[in-house]
Amino acid sequence: MSIIGTIQREVIPVGTAEDNRSGRRWHRSKLLLAATIEAAGMKSPVRIRDLSEGGALLEGPAFPLVGTVFTLTRLAVQIEAKVVWHKPPKCGVEFQGQISIPEWISGKPGPANFGQARVDAVQAAVRAGTLMPSVASADDAPVDLDGLEERIGTELTRIRGLLEAISSELSNDHDVVQRHSAVLQNFDLASQILGHLGAVLSADDRLTVIKAIGMAELRARLLHKSAL
Repeated sequence: MSIIGTIQREVIPVGTAEDNRSGRRWHRSKLLLAATIEAAGMKSPVRIRDLSEGGALLEGPAFPLVGTVFTLTRLAVQIEAKVVWHKPPKCGVEFQGQISIPEWISGKPGPANFGQARVDAVQAAVRAGTLMPSVASADDAPVDLDGLEERIGTELTRIRGLLEAISSELSNDHDVVQRHSAVLQNFDLASQILGHLGAVLSADDRLTVIKAIGMAELRARLLHKSAL
């Protein structure tokens, strides 16, 4: 599960009255996920604050005009969405289709639903009074270690994004900044290190990437040299 995960579920319309034209009501999950939007040459980072199968509440520095359709992307999943209301820094959007919330929390299509599929199968077996049906385990799938280091690098970069989102959220609270400025600085430091490690593992020419790192102590540790 990403960043903070699901905090609360409630049944409310997709957004406000403006985007409830279909009359449908969705289970909405309150969470905090890093994503990006892209439309008409504009690309901007956003945070998903509320998510349902039919829409979301986004927060970010810039959004297209109301009525604009744009692409919302989170890691390996994306969907077209339409702006239904905008009150900076927040924006309500309606999806041009229906999403799977577990997929968007994980940022990966398909496999994120395995756990729920297992739960559904168990419940069906109990109701029917039958033996538990056999469900293929993800552990039984063929293992491909080619490109493993690159995938680890991608995951490290993803963790950096999660830390940045948490740090950004905490920094919006003046009291937190006043009391925990050192902790927030460590968040930033950890985020930078993870970003550099991810870039190194994903690079073909790792030595060049390491030498370009601006953090002298980290660069020295990776090269196994003294920073002096």
